[in-house]
Amino acid sequence: MRRPAGQPAAASFVPLALAVAVILVVGVVTEMKSRDLARHIQRTGTNIVLEDLRADLEEAVGDQIDVLARLAGTLSATPAMSEARFMEVARALQGKTAAIGALAASWQDGRIQVWTQAGGLAPRLKEVLEHTSPGESGTASIPLGEAPALVIWSPIKTATREGGEEFCGHAVAVIDRAQLFEAAGLDAQSGKLDLALVEAEPHGGAPGRALLFGESQVLGRDPVTTSVAMPGGAWTLAAVPSGGWSVTPGAVWPIRLLTLLSIGLVAVPMLRTRALIAERHAHMAQLKSRKNELQRLSQRLGLALDASRVGVWDYNIDTSELIWDARMDELYGMPADGRPRTYADWRSRLHPEDLARAEAEFATCIGGDGKYRSDFRLILPDGAIRHIRATASTHRGSDGELNLIGVNWDVTADVEHRVEIEARRREAEAATQAKSQFLATMSHEIRTPMNGVIGMLDLLLRSDLDTQQRERTSVARKSAEHLLSLLNDVLDLSKLEADRVTLEAAAINPSQIARDVVILMSAVAEERGLRLFMSLDGDVPEWVCGDSTRLRQILTNLVGNALKFTDAGSVELRLGFDARDGGTLSVAVRDTGIGIPESTRAELFTRFAQLESGKRGGTGLGLAICKQLVELMGGEISVDSVEGLGSTFRFRIPAPPAASPEAVAEPQEPRIVPRPAAGRRSARILVAEDNATNQKVLLAYLEMAGHDAHLTPNGAGAVAAVQARHYDLVLMDIQMPVLDGIEATRRIRALEGPASRLPIIALTANAEPGDRERFLAAGIDDYLTKPVSMTALFEAIGRALEGYSASTTAQASPGS
Repeated sequence: MRRPAGQPAAASFVPLALAVAVILVVGVVTEMKSRDLARHIQRTGTNIVLEDLRADLEEAVGDQIDVLARLAGTLSATPAMSEARFMEVARALQGKTAAIGALAASWQDGRIQVWTQAGGLAPRLKEVLEHTSPGESGTASIPLGEAPALVIWSPIKTATREGGEEFCGHAVAVIDRAQLFEAAGLDAQSGKLDLALVEAEPHGGAPGRALLFGESQVLGRDPVTTSVAMPGGAWTLAAVPSGGWSVTPGAVWPIRLLTLLSIGLVAVPMLRTRALIAERHAHMAQLKSRKNELQRLSQRLGLALDASRVGVWDYNIDTSELIWDARMDELYGMPADGRPRTYADWRSRLHPEDLARAEAEFATCIGGDGKYRSDFRLILPDGAIRHIRATASTHRGSDGELNLIGVNWDVTADVEHRVEIEARRREAEAATQAKSQFLATMSHEIRTPMNGVIGMLDLLLRSDLDTQQRERTSVARKSAEHLLSLLNDVLDLSKLEADRVTLEAAAINPSQIARDVVILMSAVAEERGLRLFMSLDGDVPEWVCGDSTRLRQILTNLVGNALKFTDAGSVELRLGFDARDGGTLSVAVRDTGIGIPESTRAELFTRFAQLESGKRGGTGLGLAICKQLVELMGGEISVDSVEGLGSTFRFRIPAPPAASPEAVAEPQEPRIVPRPAAGRRSARILVAEDNATNQKVLLAYLEMAGHDAHLTPNGAGAVAAVQARHYDLVLMDIQMPVLDGIEATRRIRALEGPASRLPIIALTANAEPGDRERFLAAGIDDYLTKPVSMTALFEAIGRALEGYSASTTAQASPGS
């Protein structure tokens, strides 16, 4: 009868296993017996040595007990012995043995007599004897010097008249343990035996209560023990060899070698038999391995499909047979009726809007490159919409048939998430647009009345006022300027937060910008009695690439802040440059002011953070704006300060060196022309402004300069006015009814004749990014931001009239 497949290989090892097992058992039993015998011999030898030590120890202790017994006998015969007599007796007895360090008598009435060379022993002995029973002997340990001593006591009894005995006290001997154990020979065993001497014999293998000699670990190493008789009890002496009980007998290695040799003689023939059997079943093992691998791959594929919730389908292109798995039925909402699926089943679930496209993509795949990928929607029986992503590729089987094998999975959640993100993006863009519109509106609506307030106060200061009126008007003017500064800070911060601040990249002169800021702030420094100066490192380039407006804004804020919080001393503005990494401009503003407390530095660059609770004024926005501008430039800002000694604000911004610009406009000195210059006619100026207050301010400014001003309330009126008569210049408001300033300018530029070249200066409350470009594109020559100061207005008028006059002259010259 043939054995089933797989049995011969296993059965061939049965004899080998049995033979090896028998040999191993015999070898192990023999080795164990040899070890037990060796250990027994070792324990017996150790026990003999231990008994000798016990006898020596009991003899040494007995010598001390004899001395103590003599003392007790002497005291029993003479209980009323004087102190001096006691000392003589004790001194004589102590000489009998070197181990006794002190002798004492403790009487029933509380007296205690001690002969010793160590002081303070009486209280200790009294404390020990208080816990003893009258009339009994005993031992105890007490500290004496650097090592504990052994105390042995024996009762003192005297004869009574009735012929009995009466307890009177105890005779006590204090023994040096080290000398006692040395006399007993315990120290001589060092290196041969590990010893442990405890006061009481261990119970149940537990360690002793008090260790007298050796190491307590000996008690846990299966030691040989013996009991040492002591007054009032017994000591336990334990010993193990210094190397432990791990003794290997000399016969162990021959036994092991014989065992291995026996196993080899049996195993070699059997292993050869095993190799022959293995060759016979190699093919069977290979087939089984392939079967198992296929099963594992199938299981992994099933787990992967279950985890990904992907449906698998197989479409036979030649026979139009469609095979779906259960996940496909679940995706398409098909009933579990066991019916084979068809192309019509797939088509019936497609959304009408996606049907034609999905079928065209399917047909293209079959008739083309055999690659299919499509996203489409399904309408389930309950009316729900499901988004599906499908991929497939063609495959020709071993039977020659062409199949399209693919997968479907649900991407509804992804599509809905994208739709939600898109909706939120549109909401965010709408909010940003609304915020931008709000900023532009607020800028215009606040700057327009501020132009009237500051303008009227400026005019009032130029009129005849008494001292009190001039002082009050000046205070009002400064308050209005402070309000305008607050407005500018709030708008700047809002622009930064809305990412509506764009940086220019042009060639700028950082040292010139710093000098301008120092000159600008010198009046404030002089008023406060401070020294304001600038320091320039020699390696700062003349020209670097950067934004001059924003750099000037940062420097003005930091220098103004330093002046505000410095009561005495100086403020220094220092520039440096590092050529590494393309170039970095470093700026430090150092003051000798009040300093910044450690507790407030962390919030220094946040909005509305103010030192001294705002007692020195300010909006608390300047440093926050500086930080955001520096970071927008790609730099970083920090502060070092010592309270009461001043502060240093530092920032670093990328500033690569730049070539010198071809033409740099020469700075023009401010000009205020109260009346026309001698020999020069006054200009005829058209003012297009709808705000009544601003109309009055502008007309008053122009009248002070001797110009002939005419007023129109809207852009349409401005276009009609320049067509009706000659003007030298137009001051054009941007936001006006009927026709705004931008459109009015375009129409004027579209006129024929000299009117189309008329200088136009825009007056606007709009200060948003892009306004300048929009104005210039419409044909405006220059523009002023409200509130308009008299100085800035006359400067702009002067520039425009000079340019217009030069242009007119050039056109009228022969041959021009």
